[in-house]
Amino acid sequence: MEKLLFTLVTLVLVSSCSGQATSCSDYPCPKYDVIKKYESFEERRYVDTDWITTKLSSKDSTSLIAAAKTLRAFCDKQKEAGNVITDGWPALVTIAEGDTPSMSLSWFLASDSKPVITDTSVTLEHKADTSVYVRSYSGTPTIAAAEENRKNLIEALVKEGKKFNPAISTGAFYHSYFSLTHYNEVWVYST
Repeated sequence: MEKLLFTLVTLVLVSSCSGQATSCSDYPCPKYDVIKKYESFEERRYVDTDWITTKLSSKDSTSLIAAAKTLRAFCDKQKEAGNVITDGWPALVTIAEGDTPSMSLSWFLASDSKPVITDTSVTLEHKADTSVYVRSYSGTPTIAAAEENRKNLIEALVKEGKKFNPAISTGAFYHSYFSLTHYNEVWVYST
């Protein structure tokens, strides 16, 4: 599993369609308000955002590499065609469990981005404003670290009596794998 995240971070974040979070450096990020800070997480309210998204056929590294290449090629073609695509962070990996499990890779689109969807494997995803519980952590991202932080976040949410959707979780990554520092988040959506 760690090999999978290493591949994801290396191939996705380094090549992403390159806010508000301090981790975004000089790049645009989704804007949000902090509703409340807790000891080990915070509740945020994100504004409407747009993303380019591609589905992953499986959780293996081959699928992640293919997804990263798909989004990179899409961004390159958009820029070549004269369409505005402004680099931004984060890159998201969303996992939905249940009857129809799915996994997707999404790259944030800054508000001035104007893509024209011509590739059927890439969708423009509009996310309406929403409340998200967020646990942040540092260090080189690994599957084990993401899973541990998700587990800790869910335990804290249960302890606080928060209602959330346990079937969908998102890993948000804000830095290149080769960065000297790493800022990562795990998101669980409020219900």
